[in-house]
Amino acid sequence: MRVALTKGTLRIPPTYFALTHAQLMQSAHHFEMFSLVADVRVETSIPIHDYVPAVGLGFRRREIVMPAFIPAMVSGLRKFRPDIIHQHFGTWSAPATQAARRSQVPLVTTLHGADVFTLSSRPSTAMARWHRFNMAGTSRQSDRLLAVSEFLAGAAVSAGLPSKKLEVHYQGVDTDYFKPLDERLEETTREGLPVVLFVGGLSEGKGIRDLVMASQILSKTARHRLVIAGDGQLKAEVLQAAWQFPHIELVGSLNRHSVRDWMRSARVLVVPSREHRGAREAAGLVALEAAACGTPVVAYDSGGLREMMIPDSTGLLVQEGQLDELAQAIRAIIELPEHSYMGMGGTARKFVEVERSLSKSCRELGEHYADLTMRAS
Repeated sequence: MRVALTKGTLRIPPTYFALTHAQLMQSAHHFEMFSLVADVRVETSIPIHDYVPAVGLGFRRREIVMPAFIPAMVSGLRKFRPDIIHQHFGTWSAPATQAARRSQVPLVTTLHGADVFTLSSRPSTAMARWHRFNMAGTSRQSDRLLAVSEFLAGAAVSAGLPSKKLEVHYQGVDTDYFKPLDERLEETTREGLPVVLFVGGLSEGKGIRDLVMASQILSKTARHRLVIAGDGQLKAEVLQAAWQFPHIELVGSLNRHSVRDWMRSARVLVVPSREHRGAREAAGLVALEAAACGTPVVAYDSGGLREMMIPDSTGLLVQEGQLDELAQAIRAIIELPEHSYMGMGGTARKFVEVERSLSKSCRELGEHYADLTMRAS
């Protein structure tokens, strides 16, 4: 089967999910990736096409002129002659919807969260209206809509997307890549103060401000290192906190290998994502990556995060915005007896292997492809 993967923009890192499934499934299908603007800095066996020229202008400047090159991407998609088109995000879906309609091939769209939440408020800018236009096309043209969590599926129906087209498809993580260290190395890396880890954007929606304050509360009774991996609009605040409180360390944006190293050596990963401007975390793959490494997770009970863990077995859930409870939950993991801690980490690993692995996700995705192409034939 010839599968065209489509996305408005493609940046790897950090958007590994756009290609991970294809790389595992390419022995059964021929995949090629199509986007308007791409910046891929990792090796991949999947051919990648982008259509806005003048790479030397930089990613952001090329984004400005993306609409002008939609016809070129539609033409490229049709020349590829796909059996099915798989669009990531309902926004910037115009090339995929137009190509699917003109070539009369099935279109499956994975909804990731930000796209659905564009429908939660009245559009007040030209870009917001453009996103609405694309979402309308996605709703109309897609033969199937895949939501990355039950939470997001519910939000999509509430936003007006057709329930008859919606199914939940969890994005799995590679359990062969994200896995614990052997016991000897794990003991070495856990020497000294326990590491409390955050991986994500430094933004209000990701809850970094809450975590910094909770860490300050926790530092009064439990010594630890708060390691923050990421970048974003709140970077200056985080740097100020790191200057004021020596136990806080900002390590910046990291590649996939370095993220895995930190997850393996951390005592706990914290995912304090919270409501911001009507949106919540749709899934939270970072929680699954840590769990696959055998590292327990503390998270806000927000959005789809509950679906990424077994509360009280693979980690702890905290009511959104409760800083004292967040600090207490982190402390509870830090102070677990070692046999209990290893048991929680083992359960976390098993949960991902059985319920949220990339291999399981790929099997399910292959079934969607087969079903849609069979119906179209």
